[in-house]
Amino acid sequence: MSMSNYTKKNRTSRNRSTMPAPLPISTITQPSPYSRELVDKLLPFADVKRIAARKRLFLSTSQKNYCYLILSGQVILHRDDDDLAMTTINAPSLVGIGNIATRSMNGYIKLLTTSNIGILSLERTFDIIRENDLWELLTMHMMVVTSKLYASNKMLTAPTSYDIIKAQLFELMSEDARLRNSITAENYIRDKTNLSRSGIMRILSELKEGGYIEINRGILMMVHQLPEKF
Repeated sequence: MSMSNYTKKNRTSRNRSTMPAPLPISTITQPSPYSRELVDKLLPFADVKRIAARKRLFLSTSQKNYCYLILSGQVILHRDDDDLAMTTINAPSLVGIGNIATRSMNGYIKLLTTSNIGILSLERTFDIIRENDLWELLTMHMMVVTSKLYASNKMLTAPTSYDIIKAQLFELMSEDARLRNSITAENYIRDKTNLSRSGIMRILSELKEGGYIEINRGILMMVHQLPEKF
């Protein structure tokens, strides 16, 4: 059944509902509860710089691997090999510390806002963790990060394009309002998936026509209860 037929058939019964079910909140956008303490422990040893929006900071170069402390602002983590956006990260947080075991990662953070960033080499970060016996704190933090990576991979390998887009719509609604109001829903989804622009626009258009989402000039304003199938 096409989305158009589905919406025509179900719009009346959906509109009768006065108590819609709460929408899922994406766990991927929720910060690790251990980030602040880790940042506080590492900050005295970091080189803090004020870095402009849209700049890229790579986690690994040919000479050195890095850990970045996000002290203010907002960044987005990208994979380097395919440029896929993985997740947005709000201060206070840190990126790159999970690479202590492998000592390398192909990726970078792109600053969404002008931000204060603390910079440490991964080797120095390892020494600080060891010298200050922060292994338990790091382990708890990495358990949260691992669950986020699992959730992200599960979303990107969903059975259908609609399932992927549905998950991304929930994630976008869970983002900070500044980000949500500065990027179109289509761009957000395309940056984080391998879906085509035309495929994304087709599904968004039919969801909007059916009253399942509200979009104004491409900006996602509201997500109502979405149909299970497309």
